[in-house]
Amino acid sequence: MPEKKIYITSEKVVKVSFLVDISDVLLNLLIAIISGSVVMFSQALQGGADLLASGLLVFGIKKSKRLPDHKHPFGYGREIYFWTFLSALTTFLITAGVSFYLGLKRFLDPQPIDNVNLVIIVLLVSILTNGYAMSLSFRRLLGKNIYKNIFKIFLHSAFIATKTAFVLDLMGTLASILGLISILLYKFSNNQKLDGLGAMLIGITLAILAIFILKSAKDLLVGQSAPPDTEDKIKSTVEALSEVKKVIDLRTLHIGTGTLLVDIEVNLQNDLTTDKIEILIDKIQADIIKQVPEAKEVRVELETPKVEALLK
Repeated sequence: MPEKKIYITSEKVVKVSFLVDISDVLLNLLIAIISGSVVMFSQALQGGADLLASGLLVFGIKKSKRLPDHKHPFGYGREIYFWTFLSALTTFLITAGVSFYLGLKRFLDPQPIDNVNLVIIVLLVSILTNGYAMSLSFRRLLGKNIYKNIFKIFLHSAFIATKTAFVLDLMGTLASILGLISILLYKFSNNQKLDGLGAMLIGITLAILAIFILKSAKDLLVGQSAPPDTEDKIKSTVEALSEVKKVIDLRTLHIGTGTLLVDIEVNLQNDLTTDKIEILIDKIQADIIKQVPEAKEVRVELETPKVEALLK
């Protein structure tokens, strides 16, 4: 019996992240009030900002799915980049900044923590829930690729909503781990400054990861091309056709999550009739879409040898 393949969508990844953030906020805030730990307040703050960030992603995905119209002939797919940028900006300005401030304040004015064991249990639960949400986004980014290429895939992936959800959940997991380490050190050393130090480390970690997402979203907003290996695949696919002499120019543009615009100029053999050229253009488009499924919009332009010579 063939193994059933489970397809993970960006929407599912973001919604799971959103639900995890809700649970984090409620649980961490309750424990922060009970224990008085600034690490737990930082965790609650981080969860609150993540909740807002995830909410912006959920809203952005919904807005980006609107159908094309006269004003937006290629649809609204790129709108997700705007909401992702706002999401990352929220994380950077609110979560990281306030978390670091609260940690510094507690570091300079240490206070004892009540119910340390309860704090440890909640942090362990937070690691598990954020880790599960992170695993979903990780599997979505990885797709059919092998694990050793994950860093390259992460850098070049245009699944910006999934990538942001991954970073948010990674931040939640790392924040919980750092919080757990600082609380455990506090428990065994009774050094009250470690609570504040843990919160500051959380803030620094969040800021670094948020900056990375801001840059990715900015590149996609400005207009980012497909990765070099994708463009090479498109060129080789087209040049494999006997009727095509050479690919003169290739331009690609991400116009939404998993949606690529391809504009390709080709130089054809001289003995082709008009009917054959029309059939060939359809074949070029079909072959590109088959090899690169995210190429939803494919434009094929013809160049004559004379124009090609002038371009050189």
